[in-house]
Order: sequence, then C-alpha cells, then structure tokens
Amino acid sequence: MTYYHPVSCAIVRGGTTKGLFINAQELPGDKIQRDAIILTLMGSPDLRQINGLGGGDPLTSKVALIKQSENPDVDVEYLSGEVGIDEGVINYSTMCGNLASGVGIFALATGLIAAEYPQTKIRIRNMNTGKKLEALIPMSPDLTPLIKDCMEIDGVKGVGSEIQLTFIEPGGSITGEILPSGNPIDTLSINDKDYCCSIVDCGTLYAFFPADQFNLTGDEQPELLDLNEPFKELVEQLREAVAGLISQHLDRPLLAKQIKIAIYADFTRMVDDHKELTARVINRYKTHKAFPVTGAICISTACVIPGTLLNTCNISKGIEYNVLIKHSEGVISTNSLSEIIDGKVNIKYTSVNRSARIIMAGIAYA
Repeated sequence: MTYYHPVSCAIVRGGTTKGLFINAQELPGDKIQRDAIILTLMGSPDLRQINGLGGGDPLTSKVALIKQSENPDVDVEYLSGEVGIDEGVINYSTMCGNLASGVGIFALATGLIAAEYPQTKIRIRNMNTGKKLEALIPMSPDLTPLIKDCMEIDGVKGVGSEIQLTFIEPGGSITGEILPSGNPIDTLSINDKDYCCSIVDCGTLYAFFPADQFNLTGDEQPELLDLNEPFKELVEQLREAVAGLISQHLDRPLLAKQIKIAIYADFTRMVDDHKELTARVINRYKTHKAFPVTGAICISTACVIPGTLLNTCNISKGIEYNVLIKHSEGVISTNSLSEIIDGKVNIKYTSVNRSARIIMAGIAYA
C-alpha cells in the first residue's frame, strides 16, 4: 500500500486544548504543500473530520509546528495554526497560548533540546507574533517531565506535566499597539444600536464587551450561547466592525479572523486580594468551553489600562498583580508585571500555570 506522505508527529494536550505537533522539518518548505498535508492529516474540510485526526471541535483542530532556532537567544520556534473544520484553510494569524504549554515537552521528547534537573527552561519564539515566551518544566531525576498528582487545571480531567508559561512583553502582538484603535473605549453601531467595547492587543487581539449589553449575565454555558443564533450573528457583525475600525486607525487592512470577541461581567468579588471576573470567548464556530491563555493575558492587561471598561484600579510603575477569570469549567489566573513608559501601560510579562501531556507519538499519513 502506498501513501502520499508519512509524517512523524504527536498528539499533545496543551492546557485546555489539544493539537497535532510536528517537527517543521517533516513538512515541505512550500507553504501551500505544507498546509495541504496538514489539512489531510486533520480530515478537513469536514464538520466531523472523520477521515483525519481532528475532533470536529475548534479546541482540538489545531496544529503546532516546532523547530530548533538558529537564534542563540531562542531554543525552539513555534508556529500554531487553527485548522478550519469545514473550510480548507489554516489560520496562522494568532497564537494559541494553551497549545504553547505542549511545546516544551514535545521539544524534550523529540530531542530538540536537552533536559536539565531539577527543572528545564525552554526559550521559545512564537512565529505567529514574533514574541518570546519561556516554559519552565519541573523534571524528575531521570530527566523526564515531572507529573504531579495535584497538577490539575480547570477544564481538563486528569493530570499532566506542570508547565509555567511566561509571555515576555506580549503587548501589540498583532498590531504593534496595546490600544490598536487609539482609544480605551470604542462605540460600534450595528442595526442602529450602539455597543461599547475596549479593544486590546496583548497576547492576541481582543474586543471586550460587557455582557449586559446583550441582555446576558456573562456566566451562561457555552452551549446556550451557541444556540442563541441572533447573538452569534451579532457577534460576527461586531467582529467585522472591529476589524474595520482598527484597519482605519492603522491605515492597513486587518482581517476579521484576527479579532477575538469576549463578553464579561463586572468584577464580582475579591478572592485573597485578587480581582475575579467572569468571561466567555465567542468563537465563530463554538463558544470556548474554557478560556484561552492569550485571552487571559489580554483581559488582565485591559484591567490595568486607564480608561478601559475593565479598568478598576490605579496603576503605578512596576506594579505586579493577579487576575482570576471565571469560565464555564472553572478559573484561570494570571500574574503580570506592568510599568508605565511615556505615559502608556506596558506589560513586562504575564505568567500562567498550565499542564500538558503527550497523548501519542507515531506516524500519520496524508
């Protein structure tokens, strides 16, 4: 039996997502040929992805391409792609932060980097954005990633290797500006009704809308939001409007697929001196069942930018702060260090604790 293209790969859970991890050297250098192979491996385009490794869900229809870096300050380079389920396209315009949790253990398992005891630090450059991040992985004496019985994260049943991800100066990942519209609050008009939002680019590009503008509380289950067709249609109109607004301000085109939309409820309470809020990320296909890491970075940044809808505290130079975000499966928390440069907020870093697990490794055929 002859197959077109055998590909050594692994299926890796990173955070609350799962994807196909491939050493980039396994694939053709031509991007069209490369993507054709990935689509075949995942079984796209097909809503069920029955003829491939995708699971018919945006959180499992992802790919991560990893390779050693020639840059002495970087160990590995990571390109993430959202593989279209019923479309024959792969979206490389934004980074998947959850999937980044798996980069380190994949690099260790495939010999791209050497392990160190008691912990291994992997310096990563994300090729979607050009931004750097670090993964810190506790190691066992036998130089394998340590798996702790207590290392569970909300949104995942079972344990995995502990991964501390630190995103270094994540501001302006997509547009080059933390406030890409130039305003802390923008008003968009759809069908003669105004909707206020704060558009922030940190980790990736988000527009944050108060849930009550849609007669929602912000803590609805994802399935119920997906059944609300008028709401989902309105969100897509708003996504297009946000893209148009930013394109006008930056004087260059921005695609709607580069815009993430989230709804949130006001801060509900303080937990151990940390601010807690409730939020949902509304994707085109399905509402996110947990919460994206890049969304957590972005929403925590919005909290400290003066004048945004999410800003509830005064910021001073060098302030370190935590934000807890409630989602339908539990909570995700961030730790950030911010500063003010020339009167503008800059995020020096944001850290998130995740877990990751290699589910299988082998050969897939396209």
